[in-house]
Amino acid sequence: MKLVKGLFLFVSVSTGWVLVSSGCVRRTYNSNPDIVSGALVEEKDPVYLSTVSLNWDGKPNCTGFVLDKRTIVTAAHCLATIPGQVSYSVTFGSNNRSLKETVLVPVKQVMANPGWDRGDLGSKDIDPMPQSPKNDIGVIVLSEDAPEWVKPLPVKEIGDVSPGRDVVIAGYGQTRAMPGDTPMPEFSGFLRKTTVKLAKVNDAGKELMWEAPADNTRASSCHGDSGGPMFYVEDDSKLTVIGVTSRSYSAATDCTKMGIYTDVRKHMAWIRSTKEKLASGVVSTQDWLHRYFETKEGTKIALDFKLISAGVEYLADEVWINVYNPVFSGSEVTSAKLSSYINSLTQQEVSLKFAGEHRFTGKFDKFKGEKVCAIASRWGVKQDVSIQVDGKGLIDPLSGGEAFTFKFCN
Repeated sequence: MKLVKGLFLFVSVSTGWVLVSSGCVRRTYNSNPDIVSGALVEEKDPVYLSTVSLNWDGKPNCTGFVLDKRTIVTAAHCLATIPGQVSYSVTFGSNNRSLKETVLVPVKQVMANPGWDRGDLGSKDIDPMPQSPKNDIGVIVLSEDAPEWVKPLPVKEIGDVSPGRDVVIAGYGQTRAMPGDTPMPEFSGFLRKTTVKLAKVNDAGKELMWEAPADNTRASSCHGDSGGPMFYVEDDSKLTVIGVTSRSYSAATDCTKMGIYTDVRKHMAWIRSTKEKLASGVVSTQDWLHRYFETKEGTKIALDFKLISAGVEYLADEVWINVYNPVFSGSEVTSAKLSSYINSLTQQEVSLKFAGEHRFTGKFDKFKGEKVCAIASRWGVKQDVSIQVDGKGLIDPLSGGEAFTFKFCN
């Protein structure tokens, strides 16, 4: 049996110096993982009783684990959305052999970690275990309690974890990987698990790496498993939560080499404070939004922005651009131009500053307070962004032009 991976979504939500990917939209760096070479999870299994499927507009998208009766923990990249366009819900139970009837619970609030740094996550072969935290973790607060039969497994907050030990990974992703990393929704919705080895603990980056055991090189997480749990197998064979599925180690489409998980233990203080704020309704769910592009030359571009609701419109708040390529040394002269055609042209060109780690960044101050969605406007919602490096425009591989067209709001 295969446990299939889900697309990995990587988003950065801090100061805008980030590169994110979203998994469901063209030009995002898909990475929702599924479990490969896994087995269907039975209803009495502790994994079944503590692992959930996350849905966008009623469709399975990611995986998460139950922290308590009102709180789900998942990956930050699973929580990127657009104002008023996406509804979240959580499914308890699995389609596995018509076991326990599934229960759908609506979501009250969601929050991606504000320090989520997608960085180079679009190119999964680059910097697989970074020394700076990517913070790919998020919190969901439910609108009502989880079903009574749900039994959360504890997060391992005390005691060390040892590389070489068995860990169990689980997810609701696709049951088989397809050529080109193509999602196959009809194979989603079945909870599967597999056992792999903990290969490395990256304390600086607050991440964990697993690798398939020698006798099972096909075991892995893949499309749809993003946000799913990594369970540490204790000496008494009991399971404790230590990780959340973040991304694949490499760009390989079969999802079978290695995987990177966010170290949940290092984020428990943030998780606890965030769930309390979300439960009380004090934290906005739309702090940062993102659009991602990849150029013909392999450069990754991310537009990170905040929006302000203004009746039927949305106005821009902060708008940042991030441009990444592993060949960037910092000596390049790089600029970006953002154009919006809402009613009248708003346009700004900025010189980008080198931010280290092969990334240039800049802020479009002119767009603050400008209409960028025009939800009720007959003039449409066209915007585009163009980048120049050393006087040469970067090419969109889809259009063949130097402008990457997008919408602030769908």
